[in-house]
Amino acid sequence: MRHAPPVAPPRLLLALGAALLVVGLMSSTATPALAADPVDGARTAGDAMFPNIGNGGYDALDYDIDLSWTPDTTQSGSVVAGSVVATSTMTARAAEPLRSFSLDFEGLVVDTVTVDGVPAAWQRDDDAAAIRHKLIVTPAAPVSGEFRVTVAYHGVPQAHIDADGSYEGWNATSDGATMLGQPVGNMTGFPHNNTPGDKATYSISLDVPSTLADATGAGAAPAAAVSNGELLSKIPSGDGTRTTWQWQQTKQMASELLIISIGRYDVIESSVALSDGGTIPAWSFVDSTSTAANKATVTSAVDQLGPIIRNLESIYGPYPGRSAGVVVDRVPRGISYALETQDRSFFPTRIGFSTLVHELAHQWYGNNVSPTTWTDIWVAEGMATWAESFYAGKDGFGTGPASRDAQFEAWDAVPAGDGDWSIAPGAQTDSASLYGYQTYDRSAQFWAALRVAIGDDAFFDVVKQWQIRHSGTSTTGVDLLALAEELSGRDLQAFYRDWILDADKPAWPDQFALSLSTAATAPLERGEVATYTLRAKNTGLVPLASSTASLDLGGILDRASIDTTALPTGVSLTGDELLWTVPAIDPGSTAEVSFDVTVSDDASGGALTTEAAASLGGTCATCASTLAVQEYPVDAAAPVITGAAEVGATLTATTPGWTDGTAFAYAWAIDGTAIPDATASTFVVPSDAAGRTVSVSVKGTLAGYLDETRTSAPFGPITAAAGPTPSASPSASTAPAAMRGELGRTGTEAPLAVALWASGALLAGAALSVIAVRRRRTARDADAA
Repeated sequence: MRHAPPVAPPRLLLALGAALLVVGLMSSTATPALAADPVDGARTAGDAMFPNIGNGGYDALDYDIDLSWTPDTTQSGSVVAGSVVATSTMTARAAEPLRSFSLDFEGLVVDTVTVDGVPAAWQRDDDAAAIRHKLIVTPAAPVSGEFRVTVAYHGVPQAHIDADGSYEGWNATSDGATMLGQPVGNMTGFPHNNTPGDKATYSISLDVPSTLADATGAGAAPAAAVSNGELLSKIPSGDGTRTTWQWQQTKQMASELLIISIGRYDVIESSVALSDGGTIPAWSFVDSTSTAANKATVTSAVDQLGPIIRNLESIYGPYPGRSAGVVVDRVPRGISYALETQDRSFFPTRIGFSTLVHELAHQWYGNNVSPTTWTDIWVAEGMATWAESFYAGKDGFGTGPASRDAQFEAWDAVPAGDGDWSIAPGAQTDSASLYGYQTYDRSAQFWAALRVAIGDDAFFDVVKQWQIRHSGTSTTGVDLLALAEELSGRDLQAFYRDWILDADKPAWPDQFALSLSTAATAPLERGEVATYTLRAKNTGLVPLASSTASLDLGGILDRASIDTTALPTGVSLTGDELLWTVPAIDPGSTAEVSFDVTVSDDASGGALTTEAAASLGGTCATCASTLAVQEYPVDAAAPVITGAAEVGATLTATTPGWTDGTAFAYAWAIDGTAIPDATASTFVVPSDAAGRTVSVSVKGTLAGYLDETRTSAPFGPITAAAGPTPSASPSASTAPAAMRGELGRTGTEAPLAVALWASGALLAGAALSVIAVRRRRTARDADAA
């Protein structure tokens, strides 16, 4: 809210040597790549909301700000005027050589600019109406890779006035100053890449008076200088009149989340216990001149930091910061808003509990994971606003209305024609309306609607994974859509467009509980009818408008059939998918539909299996069905033996009349005595079978069917053969011996042959390469002459 290898044969070594020669010759002719020509870094980050803000060509890595603030000796008015003398060093990395680059810097006087310690040329480009305030730096030599730019400056910093009339940046207060940066105002305090898409670490040193008074000189009291991260030290000057407060932010932080606040503060040091058992320090600051009642809200908030953070850890994951706290200052009306400044959020005057929850939620959403451009501010602001209702609701950590109901009521209360729906959160471009209904309320409703659409399990997975996967980075709304689709397995394109990209009132999603049942008793017999029933109960807040249920019947139709002419109204079958369009029933009502399937006459074993799937907003607790099918024996008949009934003949067992796909095992016998190892479908009649009969038994096996065994009628008697007869038992044929040196038979000559071939090919290639090189050199020498 703002709210070692074997030795190679000689011939192979020869081939390898030739290959190395070719590679060496080729590499000797390679031309080294030339460095890219230096360019001017872009003077925009490409933000549709602020087209002249942010810069390109480099990635800011760290800022080191050393700032001294002193109030003027003569004061007038109700706020304290003061001036700064400062240096700021940005360490950055150039993506390509830069001959110039820019930073955003508004007001104040630039004294010197150095790049890597060498004086650099610079110029200002200011156009307040276009929100363009550029410090353009031209280093003595182009920068490439990591570089450092140091700017020394001084002057009286001023507030930045947003297009909506609110104040940000450096603002004078009744006893000091507070600098807040959302969306772009921190360029009034230090030069930087002013875009949430370029995060960095920070060191902030603030040299301020040890005591301060108000603009009239009254009420002198101890002063403090607040910033982000961890307080490293407070170092008083030799005479004690000034103190340097040193802060360090080691976590990635967008520039708009930096806070500098100087004033008369009561300092509250505490600690916060985290869910993992660890603790972090907390520094909180409250204006010393606040009322007792307002100070009490701060004390209460400090006491609530641990419980709220631990509760939020349960949905967002580990707390992303290394410190915590709050800052409460009495400020001019123009900055009377709370802001999620990283680690310790800022509040004007007092702290409300719901706002505290909102700003703490931002430590994850908005701070740990920031938008890439300001158009996507809705992701974080919507989540922080939703977090308020979830925290207070009975579905979260409170006793109030469930967050779904609270967000629905907010959605329902705004008519479709209201102007609040005229700005799409993900397509906004006007910074004057940045902090409008679309950024907070509609976006909070989006998060509640997403929960309805994909269900609790997927929703809370998305919420946490967003933090785990993108910690310390800047992301886009499209990234959120991709993550939600991945984790939910849902197509959310139409839903996302309706809620985020279309400039009208989005539809509240259907919500229903789907179930699948059958009254059939397994195992099912052939020809039996099984009836399936689908039921949908509207568990949502609006009549069902676009809900469907689908069934994959592929696991049914391989063993059963369905009469499509008897399907009820609203049910259709395309291929293997049955689709039911659920009627538009009111909340609390239930619709159902039934259809029949008939078990096929040739079905045996296995099961009819199917599972229902619901459209967006549907959940399914009992949506799978498995009905076993009775097993039947395979169709079987006695095998028939074909062939000549004589010694030495080959007999074949045929199996007519069996179920297609049956696998067979054979057992041959002579006069009913089984012949060992005679288990093939063919059998060579041995000499000792003369005068006897042969038979064969066949066992048929088919998945899902019962096995069957059948025996042939006796075949014979077998007559004696006229010529030599085979042995009494089957024998394997013997392959002819391979001739020595026949590659096709033994393969023993292959390595030598391949090596000889490869060696020749490589040597030929090397020779060609040498010739080519010589030709190129000859041509080049001729050109040079």
